[in-house]
This record gives sequence, C-alpha cells and structure tokens, in this order.
Amino acid sequence: MAETANILEWRDVTIPAEGYERIGLRGVNLALAPGVPALVRLEQGRERTPLGDAAQGLITPQSGEVLFNGRSWSRMRASRQSVCRGRIGRVFDEGGWMSNLDVAENVTLSQRHHTRRRGADILREANGLAQSFGLREIPELRPRLLHRWDLRRAAWVRAFLGAPLLVILEQPMQNAPPQADEALIEAANRACARGAAVLWTTASTPIWKSTTLYGVRRYVMQGEALLPAPENEV
Repeated sequence: MAETANILEWRDVTIPAEGYERIGLRGVNLALAPGVPALVRLEQGRERTPLGDAAQGLITPQSGEVLFNGRSWSRMRASRQSVCRGRIGRVFDEGGWMSNLDVAENVTLSQRHHTRRRGADILREANGLAQSFGLREIPELRPRLLHRWDLRRAAWVRAFLGAPLLVILEQPMQNAPPQADEALIEAANRACARGAAVLWTTASTPIWKSTTLYGVRRYVMQGEALLPAPENEV
C-alpha cells in the first residue's frame, strides 16, 4: 500500500450518538499527516466517543467518510480492511481484552496474525517495550488476574508493538499513576519521529497541558463538534 500525505483523514463525518453509552459526532473534519500527534480534550461526563472505532473503520458514518492512508474505509473490501487494521495500534478506553487468552497472547495477537515475524522476535520486542514502561515482561496471566496498572501498561505495549502507522490512545492514563505519563509521551514521540500519526483523547488536565508531546495539534470536543483548541487554552 502506497503511503499518502495523510495517514488519517475525516471528511465532514457525522455519527449518531448511541444512547447514554457514547456521544455522537457531527461534521468532523480532521487530517493527520505522518509524524503528527493530535490531542483531543474530552468533556467531563462525555468521555465515550466513536473516534477510535471510526478511525479503525469499525463504524460506518451516517454521512461523510473516514480515510486511512488515503483510502476510505467504506470503500475497502473486508480483506483490505483487515490488512489496514494490522497497521493500527490502539489503547481502548475500557476493555479490549480477549478473556480466553493470557495477556502475552493478547498483546502479540495482531503481530502473529498480520505478519510473518517469528513469535520469539515479537515477544522480545514486546518485553522490551514492557521494560520501557516499567514492567519486567509481558505477563502470562489472564487479564482478569492482573493488577489494573499492569494491565494498562500491557495495553500500551500492544498499541506500539510492531511500529504501527497509526496509534490510537483513548484516555490511556486511566488506572495509571500521574508520573507514568513521561514514558507514554516518550513512546508517542518515538512513534511520530519514525513517521506514524497519533490520535490521543484525554480528559486529564496534566496531559492536556503537557509541553513534551512534540508537534502536537490540540482539539476540543464541544458537544458533537471537534474543534481546534482556542489559542488561550493551548
């Protein structure tokens, strides 16, 4: 697949709300080029958005379209969608774990499915990432048996494993101590430095005001609209 100017692009996207579980989006336009991180500040009490699902082509907009690497999700065949999703890493705002697999199997599943890399090489990279986040190694325990902070760090590893083209971080600091943000921001900076794009949603004031996420573009959710952050809030 040829690389294009924008890794992720939203064109006048509208997605209806899903009851009280998820807010909707209306007329969203956003473009992320290689090396660009976007930080989206969420409204308190309205943290659940369809941004991550739509970015992965898991939701079809009511109107408008979402493009990944220059191709509209809605115009791709299912096989091509699967290939593209193999190039996206994600930290889910909640859940995202297969209960019948241990954490190590969960973390390495996408790389084992979408690449021909040796399992030992995938696990070696995963453990290296784990150590950068303060874990000795990826645990071989079922997700329900792991401490929430350790499980959150494992989710970070999964998101950055295999040099994804797009990294989606949905409130990734949940269940994490505040001082841990430095390691996560460093990982995001490294990803952008090699040409990835990062979409990061947060309701955290310290993350929003951080000055160490290089080249970041800031946006705010206001109701169902995604808007560039006012200059006095940047």
